[in-house]
Amino acid sequence: MNILVYCDEELGVAGGGSRQVVEFVRALAARGHAVRVVAPKPRAKMDEALALGGVRPVWVRVLRIPVIRPLLYLAGSAVALFRAMWREKPEILLWFDSPGQIAPLWCSRVLGCPYVLFVNGLPAEELTGLWRLAPIRGLVQWALRLSAQQAQAVVSVCQEIPQWMQREWGIEAARCRVIRNGVDPSACVPRDKAEARRRLGLSPDRPYIGFVGGFFPWHGLDTLVEAMALVRREYPTAMLLLVGDGQTKPALEAMVRQRGLEEAVSFVGRVGFEEVSWWIGASDLCVVLHRPVRCYPGDSMKLWEYMACARPVVATAGEGYGDLVEALGAGVSVKNDDAPALAKELCRLIQNPAVASKMGESGRAAVLNAHTWEARAVELEGVFGIIPVEPLRERVCA
Repeated sequence: MNILVYCDEELGVAGGGSRQVVEFVRALAARGHAVRVVAPKPRAKMDEALALGGVRPVWVRVLRIPVIRPLLYLAGSAVALFRAMWREKPEILLWFDSPGQIAPLWCSRVLGCPYVLFVNGLPAEELTGLWRLAPIRGLVQWALRLSAQQAQAVVSVCQEIPQWMQREWGIEAARCRVIRNGVDPSACVPRDKAEARRRLGLSPDRPYIGFVGGFFPWHGLDTLVEAMALVRREYPTAMLLLVGDGQTKPALEAMVRQRGLEEAVSFVGRVGFEEVSWWIGASDLCVVLHRPVRCYPGDSMKLWEYMACARPVVATAGEGYGDLVEALGAGVSVKNDDAPALAKELCRLIQNPAVASKMGESGRAAVLNAHTWEARAVELEGVFGIIPVEPLRERVCA
């Protein structure tokens, strides 16, 4: 198929949203589809062939000035997308929704191209700062509603978002699909623990607990820090590796100082995606928590990365988190915001390396079997299959 992808993600920056776009583009191209992607021009030159699997991007220049930047991208991407659609005559437009960016809606209307809308969040939950003002938030929410109503299919990483759209906006269930995140098992590979620790300058003997990802309220990292204070009572040399950055970092740093855990918690900072598997590999076990501060849980990309790297996972109980890892034999679940219970499970896995290793192997096997980005691309092809492409393609080409 001839597929045009639209997004507002900074593809040159490590992050869940950008990773999702890049991996879907690469997986679809690897499966023989002709793929182009319209996206903001990266700040620094990126290896396009490596990042996008040989797919030729259509870069849109933007000025990264708060408030102004989204408006500039709206105008610039509308022109770039129209030109690309006119020239490429895509059969499908795959639109990774960003709040307020409705260029694909305009262009698809004018050129008659069907689109699949991928929605990972709702404006009422995601917008911050000036964009949370009621009139602006309402306008963005209205734009998303109109886009979803006119989409040939709406896809999300969790069932709660399409269910909300069905309930609140009347989107037909037949047009809704759930496609979870995946992982590239050739990039997230099991690393020898001793080698990883030597490479990263870590102690060869002390227990390491890993977290890799963004620092956001829904990740419950304060509970993890509280649990570390309890873990240190049983394992005084244990250390928590927090790899990443985000809005809750200042509060977490203050919390670590207040509890005297400076020797127990290491704020590693952001690392390149090529380094992720080494930090996971250096850890004895990894943690992914979820706090229900939004009406939807999303789908944690780090969970799939942990499993692909053959590390046991301790996750918050719930669908797509603890329930999933336990069903796959890849880890254990704990109650939400229960630091003592979390500490108990962390200590249990540190104490039983054979059990932890078996969980890691089960997670890796589960990923290879059904949770790669290639598998997700196959699911997306199934969504494309419900769209009457031929008549619409003929109308585009007319």
